[in-house]
Amino acid sequence: MRRKGEFILYGLSKYKETIDEIICDLGVCNDGFDIRLMLTEALTNSFKHGNKGDKNKPIYLRYFYYGTYINFEIEDCGNGFHETQIYDTALEEDILSNSGRGLFIISSIADKMEVKNNVLILQKQLKV
Repeated sequence: MRRKGEFILYGLSKYKETIDEIICDLGVCNDGFDIRLMLTEALTNSFKHGNKGDKNKPIYLRYFYYGTYINFEIEDCGNGFHETQIYDTALEEDILSNSGRGLFIISSIADKMEVKNNVLILQKQLKV
């Protein structure tokens, strides 16, 4: 079974509803916590860093469901970043800081993570 979808978000006002809609639509409740956390961090990073907090700039959230795994693409209007920044940031940040660990959290939850310009590509294996 293959299904796909796309959402366009402006700011973060509807991100929770969007994530819940994806989880509900695909019936992947067993993985709901991981997917919710992973996408929350990715969308927050896209808004804050990629779009510089500009609510007029779109964030594209695409998903591709293949039955045993889901691929997500999160695209913003930023310049992108290099994958090594993920691990460098996690090592440099103050462990007690309230922010700065989003990409590290995402990489810990996702089974596969790739960056292509300003698109973050995530893969999550599903609990069957």
